[in-house]
Amino acid sequence: MTSQWPHTPPHQTPQHQIPPQQAPPQGPDPYGAYPPPVPQPKPERPAPVDVGTAAQLLWVVAVLGVIQAVAAMVLVVREKSTFVDELMTNPSVKSGEVAMTRENVEMLFYVGIAVTGVVILLLTGLFVLFVHFMRKGRNWARTLLTVVSVTMVVWTVPVLFGIGSDGSSIALAVGGVQILQAVVAVGAVVLMHRKDSNGYFSKLPAS
Repeated sequence: MTSQWPHTPPHQTPQHQIPPQQAPPQGPDPYGAYPPPVPQPKPERPAPVDVGTAAQLLWVVAVLGVIQAVAAMVLVVREKSTFVDELMTNPSVKSGEVAMTRENVEMLFYVGIAVTGVVILLLTGLFVLFVHFMRKGRNWARTLLTVVSVTMVVWTVPVLFGIGSDGSSIALAVGGVQILQAVVAVGAVVLMHRKDSNGYFSKLPAS
């Protein structure tokens, strides 16, 4: 007696097929509460015209500061021999306590000029960064820029009377740039502290 292989089961009819699962309808959760709304970020208030103009004036102050620094370094380089001679006549160098040749002194002089240039660029970048934060409405940045601007004005007072100038063309140019820088800084300070600007830095609604 031979065994028979089991027959292949017939295909399921449509009424025996399992319907696909569907996602439950969106709506309130079983407790009857809707999901909380997603908070939307508040749009930033545009800076008043006075604040924008003050930022532009402070950028001019930064550029004038770089021009003034470059002119001052050119003036110092022109007087290199005087600086080197003064250092060579230092008692420590003359007595031999510090072994320095004239070539070493001149090299140190140029290294000092280069370091000064790097420091000036870093300070200028920091100043521009403060201007950026001021334009964004940071009151602490406005305070720092006000202090720096007032300091510039105080340092410019002796220049108005020609104190500390040797009368050379470069020295007069440096003094003129410094005076112009102080005038522009005063204008920026006035604009930063006007009524609309105070409301902007105090986060008050626009009038």
